[in-house]
Amino acid sequence: MAMTQCPECGQEISDKAKKCIHCGKVLIEDVLPKKFCSDCGKEIAIDAKECPYCGCPIEDDKGESVSKPENGNKKIIIKLLVPIMALVVIATIAVFVINFAGSTLNEDEQLAYQNAVEMQSMMRDPDSFRLYDEMFLLKHLDDDGNIDYIYTIFKYGGANGYGAITTDEAIFKDGEYIMDYADEPDEDDRNYMEQLLVQADLALFMLSGGGDHWEMVNIDIEKIKTKMGLE
Repeated sequence: MAMTQCPECGQEISDKAKKCIHCGKVLIEDVLPKKFCSDCGKEIAIDAKECPYCGCPIEDDKGESVSKPENGNKKIIIKLLVPIMALVVIATIAVFVINFAGSTLNEDEQLAYQNAVEMQSMMRDPDSFRLYDEMFLLKHLDDDGNIDYIYTIFKYGGANGYGAITTDEAIFKDGEYIMDYADEPDEDDRNYMEQLLVQADLALFMLSGGGDHWEMVNIDIEKIKTKMGLE
């Protein structure tokens, strides 16, 4: 055992003394033993028989100083990560469903989309192509209610040779471009007779108000615009 001097009063004391016997200066503070729950990792009383936070039975009840278990933190992190990961998975699925549903077209919309894409490819400046709010199908039905043929009609616009934006209504029949609504049938056009029939059909449809031989289907134009990447 060696002797040393008290830093407070200067008297000689043992170098192992916890406090000075002359002035009472505390030299070594007692470190109270600590105990941590092995499940939740929280500090608990040294004499606790079970964790007051999670109810886990405490096996070590000898009052020894127990270091904080590493797996306590890991379990806490896992408990926090589980709901976070669940939310991420749910959000990812929701985004996928929304995007997939938004880009999926039914049979009528698919026909309208294909006709709009063809019309865009026919433009002098395809990048200037625009779709407006009017887009529908006219289905002509036979006496048994079966579809004879289908007209796709939509309002569109695009830049002409001078850069000005012009608008018109395109008419397709069974997926094939026939004419613009404002055009007069052209005798030199290979679709001349078809153009005459289209005009007669449209006139009959408007006069009859549809009747039993026509079915009109409005197209969700926003879905077509989204599919084509249009504004």
